[in-house]
Amino acid sequence: MRVRLLKKSMVTGLAMSTILALIVGCSGNNGNDKESDQPKDGKVTLKYLDWAPDEERKSQQKSFDAFMKAHPNIKIDYQSVPEDEFTSKLTAMAASKTLPDISAIREAEALRWDESGILLDMSKYYEDGTISPKMDSNKFVSPDGKLLGYSVANEIIILHYNKQIFDDAGLPYPPAETDKAWTWDQMLEVARKLTVDKNGKNPNEDGFDKDNIVQYGIDVNHAADFFWTPFAISNGGGEVSQDGKELLINKPETIEAIQKVADLALKEYVSPTPAQAQGLPGDVGQKLASGKVAMATSGQWELVNIGPQVEKGLKNGVGVLPIFKKPATTNTGLPLVIYNTTKHPDEAIELYKWLMDPNQNQANFDSGVWMPTELSWYTDPELIKKWTATPVHPPEYKTAVIDYALKATYPTPWFFLPTYSRLGEVLNPGLDPVWLGEMTAQEAIDAIYPQMKEIFDSGKANP
Repeated sequence: MRVRLLKKSMVTGLAMSTILALIVGCSGNNGNDKESDQPKDGKVTLKYLDWAPDEERKSQQKSFDAFMKAHPNIKIDYQSVPEDEFTSKLTAMAASKTLPDISAIREAEALRWDESGILLDMSKYYEDGTISPKMDSNKFVSPDGKLLGYSVANEIIILHYNKQIFDDAGLPYPPAETDKAWTWDQMLEVARKLTVDKNGKNPNEDGFDKDNIVQYGIDVNHAADFFWTPFAISNGGGEVSQDGKELLINKPETIEAIQKVADLALKEYVSPTPAQAQGLPGDVGQKLASGKVAMATSGQWELVNIGPQVEKGLKNGVGVLPIFKKPATTNTGLPLVIYNTTKHPDEAIELYKWLMDPNQNQANFDSGVWMPTELSWYTDPELIKKWTATPVHPPEYKTAVIDYALKATYPTPWFFLPTYSRLGEVLNPGLDPVWLGEMTAQEAIDAIYPQMKEIFDSGKANP
């Protein structure tokens, strides 16, 4: 399976408007007549759609093979397309009334597709116990209370680091417990000590060469809004309130946090600028293993990239994020949805249950790419062992990730706010000048706030 959070491509309002135009009238019928829908070999065929690179596609196929062995009356027609073609593929299938029975779907698109009326309301299946309950922080729900489902994996933003760099510098490791989290200033002080130019100088030393840094103390991911929002929430701000009723992006606390993140590169020189980042290895695992970055904030799922480097000798560590006023992390995760056009809802539910069952996803836990979505897997010692047994999960993982997820998680608003992805289409490019040092956070937010407010007030997932 896949978690492709670093390559999130938000669909434009124009594209989603096109989708709506194409699928008008398709929500009750997928275009298959009863004759052609009858199984000729006694098996029901379910169509499943996703996007996945080769290795993840192979892993998914293994899961499907096991499911078909356990359910000999069900055949799965598995279709996987390149990631950048997924939305257009789904749009074409909607237009031709050949939607899949079940699919993965982009987090940012879930509520947009729901607004078109083609997603099955999963409420009754969770209420009557057909499907085991999941953690509330992973629930995708529409404004009218329709339960679209849950994310197939729970993913939070954490701090990754190279223990060897800390050992060599004689510094203690970053805190792994929520109540011992660094303040922002404490993190900054450590990052200064771990940032080194070609002459061995730190940023607080005379003669430091900010244009020739060979090791950065920290790389704070701001590729998309949900990566930096933990710091805004920690400071008393955020993008929107957790009840979805208030737009918070223009609060002073939010603007301060955004500027603090930008200043790590622009003023403190402990983090790479966008231009400097181009010269670093691609993923977090490679950055840490190269010794060019001591710490990096990103998703827990980066363990799947760190794993190969651990096999080569990297001593990886995980910690909680630094705080301003309170501990905070955001979570996200890929939703699975069933389409209300399916001719086989009972069989589709069986497949959904299988894919959402942590017991069927051991390979994804072992690699570190997934975290479970059921509470018992965070509280039962035996279940915790089951999903954290591989070397990529360091000893401090229990407190730094599992306990942290339970104590400090604030769901990314695409779980519950219809306008969230539209807001992101304005916010993310609107902040690019901040990361580049061309505008202050205040100037950038002032420029885009009127448009964001208009979108927020509309309450609509689609323009």
